[in-house]
Amino acid sequence: MGRELLFSAAVFAGGASTRMGTDKAFLPFGGELLIERQLRCLQEAGAAEVLISGRVGTDYSRFGLTVVHDERPDCGPLAGVAAILKAATFEKTLVLAVDMPGITPAILRKIVLCGDELGCVPVDDRGFEPLAAAYSKQILPLAEELLAVGRYSMQEFVKEAKERGLVLTLQIELEERLHFINCNRQSDWADFINER
Repeated sequence: MGRELLFSAAVFAGGASTRMGTDKAFLPFGGELLIERQLRCLQEAGAAEVLISGRVGTDYSRFGLTVVHDERPDCGPLAGVAAILKAATFEKTLVLAVDMPGITPAILRKIVLCGDELGCVPVDDRGFEPLAAAYSKQILPLAEELLAVGRYSMQEFVKEAKERGLVLTLQIELEERLHFINCNRQSDWADFINER
């Protein structure tokens, strides 16, 4: 690639973590907090700006980054995507769920570069990975349209975006699947730690 791509990035730490029983963002992991690891991965992937999509009432001040809150509470990650795209400085934004501890800067870089001016969402036979993906500001009207009618599914959002030519998809190779593991429950977290 001839020129450096300038892009924003955001870690999504706004979920309630009810299935985990504790805030996933602040789980200790390899000498740092899980949110610190994800922020570092986004920075190492080359993000020119890093934001936090966070929960109201949680103190993220130690990270020294802009915290963006959902404009529509209780509407799931889609509300976070809309809020982050509005807040982001650059045309393209790389988003990353806080609960994907297997992700690497190299995988994130691959995602952000695959879509050119469009977004890019990894996919395999289990479905889309909409919270380890890159989105263009062009997709914001679709997010707001779906939020307005109560359609909050991220899978539906990506499917509709793909049909409208707003995102490309990136096939997840078999050996890359471990990078996309979600840890939603204590058992998921224990399994991930034990398999490392």
